[in-house]
Amino acid sequence: MWYIRALKFCARLLWPAHPEPAKSRKIAGYRLIFAGFSMLFIFCIIGMQSVALAIKNLPPSESLPSTIHDKTRGSIFDQKGRILASTVPINILYADPKHIFNPEQVASELLPFLPNLSKEILLEKLTKNSRFSELDRKLTPKRHSAILQLGIPGIYVKPSTIRIYPQGTEAAHIVGAVDRDNIGIAGIEKSQNEKLAAGENINLSIDTGLQTILRKALKTQIDKFEAIGGAGLILNMKTGEIIAATSLPDFDPNHIMLSTDAARFNQVTKGVYEMGSIFKVLNTAIALETGAIDMHRTVDVSKPIPIAGQIINDYKPIKGSITLAEILVRSSNIGSAHISQMIGPKTQRKYMKQLGLLEPSSLEIVENGVPLVPDDWSNITAMTVSYGYGLSVSMVQAAAAIAAAGGDGHFISPTLLKRNANEAIKKVRVFSKQTSKAVRSMMRLVVSHKLGTGNFADAHGYLVGGKTGTAEKIKNKDFNRNANRVSFVATFPVNDPAYLIMIMVDEPVKQKHSHNYATAGWVVAPAIRDIVNQISPILNVHPVDISKPENSQNLLPPMLLDGQEAVYATY
Repeated sequence: MWYIRALKFCARLLWPAHPEPAKSRKIAGYRLIFAGFSMLFIFCIIGMQSVALAIKNLPPSESLPSTIHDKTRGSIFDQKGRILASTVPINILYADPKHIFNPEQVASELLPFLPNLSKEILLEKLTKNSRFSELDRKLTPKRHSAILQLGIPGIYVKPSTIRIYPQGTEAAHIVGAVDRDNIGIAGIEKSQNEKLAAGENINLSIDTGLQTILRKALKTQIDKFEAIGGAGLILNMKTGEIIAATSLPDFDPNHIMLSTDAARFNQVTKGVYEMGSIFKVLNTAIALETGAIDMHRTVDVSKPIPIAGQIINDYKPIKGSITLAEILVRSSNIGSAHISQMIGPKTQRKYMKQLGLLEPSSLEIVENGVPLVPDDWSNITAMTVSYGYGLSVSMVQAAAAIAAAGGDGHFISPTLLKRNANEAIKKVRVFSKQTSKAVRSMMRLVVSHKLGTGNFADAHGYLVGGKTGTAEKIKNKDFNRNANRVSFVATFPVNDPAYLIMIMVDEPVKQKHSHNYATAGWVVAPAIRDIVNQISPILNVHPVDISKPENSQNLLPPMLLDGQEAVYATY
């Protein structure tokens, strides 16, 4: 073979059998050159093998320093472009315990730069049986520089990214959060994870400014009435966009692992509840739409109704017969139950289905409640559903249904995503214009008339219409009169409904300042008034002077209330 002959030639050249004295110096030079190249070759082989072994012994994910992902996770914005969630680069400080020869000394040197770790925990991290032990996930440039100057073997830094939520608790339940690997685990972060992971931005319908107003007003009432929590939302009735939604208690998505299960639970979209008397709005609208009753017919509400071992009573007993308007304004359970029998259970169920109350909504969020629907929709079921018992739905579902009845008669599926200006909005007509106009008129009287249960919701000049609701909670397998969810749903302005506000407060406690009442009219209605006063200028809704003749008209022909034939639902 040629290389054997070459080796023999080199051997004869460097080590001749009988070297000539004159050539000995030259042969010695060849030998030195050969020895030098041989040593260099051997050193290179050893070095390459050492690097290969070092890389081979590390876990695959830690063989080389991690770099920021090719596609940074998309951001989440509110409808006005404010950042709700974003990804920023960070440095992660970590240790390779196998390269730490004196853990005690290393811990003492590092401890001043790691304020969130005790010496015991740091020692545990420096001695764990692993090639990677994370020490700090949010290493600031200043601490990074200081730690590098220590020159400690086995302490390394690698670039990564972290998800931040600049608005903190605002809209936390809607935005959601990610895990340590930037994978969505809740809210929009989870439901839109694929798009966000691909670098696509998401624009929500939420307005952070309105969100702050809603949350503050809700918290004020929760604190004032020593309640255990509450929730609220604001809906654009013309587009179906949810422009604010809050659930208290809440959490900071920047530190979601420190929050409780109760704080992470979204009462606006996930929780399903019996809504109480706000369902009387739907019962009234269905009765008018089907012709089961007209505005002039009266119903006897003087006698309680016994059903299935229970008694249907009114909170405040009413003598004699009253009209449909007065049944809603005075919130008569007895009257609503009688009207449900005029409608019939089959028809009532059909309308509840059209209003999206019998199945989960199409909301773009994983925390989407499943309604609790009765298996047998009997006459008894129809009675209890008429005043908000026997059917449990989410607040979002209730709001969308009432927006149809107290709006222009169209049902629009609610959304958490910002609609494009030219986007076609799918609308389903459920109620006629005449029916919805009558319902708006009655909702206005709930707030504006002295007999109404929602007088404290009247924001002067903004024409608020609404309905109170109180639902007893079940405790120990029975309804507890002292544990209520109180709610208020309001639309404004009633002459051209644009926005709906719904607020629920959980287990308010009677107070001296409320004359020992903890009903929706005392607990929630004042919050509605405050919210309307604050958000109307932002939403470009202008007040009107209802004392002027042109603004003091009926939405309908005069209704009979409290024996008077001329009652005006002014606008």
